[in-house]
Amino acid sequence: MQAIRSINHNAAICVDSRGREVVALGSGVGFGDFPREIPLSQIDRTFANIDPRYLGLIEELPPEHLAFAAQFADVVRMQVSHELSPNLPITLADHISFAIKRAKEGIYVAMPLAYDVQQAYPVEYGLGQMCVRGMEKTFHVRLPKDEAVGIALSIVGSAVASSSQTERRDERERRLIERVTGMVERDLGIQVDRSTFDYARFATHVRYLLERIRDGKPLSTPNGDLYDEVIGQYPEVAACANRVADSLERSTEATVTREERLYLMLHINRLAERAREHE
Repeated sequence: MQAIRSINHNAAICVDSRGREVVALGSGVGFGDFPREIPLSQIDRTFANIDPRYLGLIEELPPEHLAFAAQFADVVRMQVSHELSPNLPITLADHISFAIKRAKEGIYVAMPLAYDVQQAYPVEYGLGQMCVRGMEKTFHVRLPKDEAVGIALSIVGSAVASSSQTERRDERERRLIERVTGMVERDLGIQVDRSTFDYARFATHVRYLLERIRDGKPLSTPNGDLYDEVIGQYPEVAACANRVADSLERSTEATVTREERLYLMLHINRLAERAREHE
């Protein structure tokens, strides 16, 4: 297999025997001169059709977390009946890595809608429980049982839409997210790179927010008391987030709660910080 570009020491962009560009993982595959031939015995895994915006995330993730997520993604694909995004191993690895980091630092984050997720997505929730047990055994950490909810939502979010009705809804959401992003850019005087993982994370949050609005199930966590504190610390971001929330209310004819506004502030602040780092 020909390696054409390094991602990190253990990951590279390669061209396989069918002429497809794939992400290859393996010890040392990203080290050395490019292009060059890599023996198949050196490659542990390959991923095809990965969105380019996730390549930077692969570079940041510990290889052992990515390997675990890739193996678990194989299990998920065998258990669900619908098509899943090829990016699933990467998004799962990101969630898994963050959960392990929180656990080691003793940080607990309450997962909203835990009961609803168990009822609406029993297969995905069961897979989430399996993943948590595997993480605890593999990485020697203790995780709260609610982590299964986050894993389940990652799986649900990776489903590939197929119906025309879903496609039309997704197109409306894409236009709405683009309008919201434009508001953030104008209000905060930044330029958001739509090709980055940070933007993908922000867009995913807005999609879940719209889904919660549509289903009438807003966030309910113990973190709502942070609202006034965040406004005081980041007044410009808070004003922007509230304008975005007001716009979403007009578009959806539904209420964006105080807690949803808080999480919008946090996501917009992160997006703005990353954009300014690259100015």
